[in-house]
Amino acid sequence: PETAGTPGITITPEPTAAAAARTAPADPMERELAEADRLLAAGDPVGAVDHLARANAALGHPSLDIRLVELRHEAARSIEPGPGRPDWPPVYADPFPDVTGRVPEVEAGRLTTELLGGAVAHHGALVVRGVFSQEQVARTAEAIERTHESQQVDDAEPAADLGAWYRPLRTGRANDEVLRRMVAGQGGTWLADSPASTARILQELEAAGVTGAIAGHLGERPYFSLQKSTLRRSLPIHKNVAWHQDGSFLDRDVRTMNVWVALSPCGGELPSPGLEVVPKRIDEILPVDGVMSPHSISYDLVAEIATETPTVVPEFAPGDAIVFDERFLHRTHLTATMTEIRYALECWFFAPSHQATTYTPLLV
Repeated sequence: PETAGTPGITITPEPTAAAAARTAPADPMERELAEADRLLAAGDPVGAVDHLARANAALGHPSLDIRLVELRHEAARSIEPGPGRPDWPPVYADPFPDVTGRVPEVEAGRLTTELLGGAVAHHGALVVRGVFSQEQVARTAEAIERTHESQQVDDAEPAADLGAWYRPLRTGRANDEVLRRMVAGQGGTWLADSPASTARILQELEAAGVTGAIAGHLGERPYFSLQKSTLRRSLPIHKNVAWHQDGSFLDRDVRTMNVWVALSPCGGELPSPGLEVVPKRIDEILPVDGVMSPHSISYDLVAEIATETPTVVPEFAPGDAIVFDERFLHRTHLTATMTEIRYALECWFFAPSHQATTYTPLLV
């Protein structure tokens, strides 16, 4: 019989694609996971994230949700960010020159980097109406309830039937469990601890143009953080709440933008907790008094700042968002007459070149 070593006989190797097809998993979900792992092993973690995100948008499987969060974490740890955009802070014209005494607004379909950056640079923030569809609002509020219920069980690992709705991302940081329990005690869940929520929320923010507008402002594909992005379930319990700027406890040279999305009616005169804000740009990080929290700003200083621009409580419909950076002066708005739970989420985006080094990054 002829063999590969027989003189004059040429053996043509089987085409690589055909060989790969014969060895690839038959199940579509397993096939997509295998391809993402192949890209990761080949040194392309960003490609692995993008591949699995596309697959998950089509298939929507819990195993893909979970693996995608892990890949986002691995990608952020392996990327070597460059120096970032040299023109920082970016200079924008004021897109809302006639707006005073309130936060400017735009519909989600009109959002651009110039509108976002200009509003934040000149007014402190931008309200974006209709970022989430009502279906997405309902799904996310349900996810918050599911994760809240799951955290009532004080186990090291989530129960098996919780799947991708609540699966804490283990980073090996000693303080994470303390912080996680503290956030849970306040009605919150870290976004990345709910892989199903993470997948859907990032899809929705991208579809609404929010992610693209922020990436254009930062000049880089952003990270979000484990410890700074949260699903919130706020009870209508009246208490004194500290004014703060998030820049008080972030790195001095951080480049960031926060997306806060209402998932229930709140603000204004509505009976659920909203946000009270100073609707103006503050260019410096203000001194803290440390009375109500380590990073609280005194009521007297806020009153002084708000003399010409009084504080306001914007009203939000479910799915509306407000976007601001680390210098925006704000607090939770609570009154003794409130009766309704507020559902909301916030997701802080960071430039990889100037991220918050005390937080765990994940690639958006």
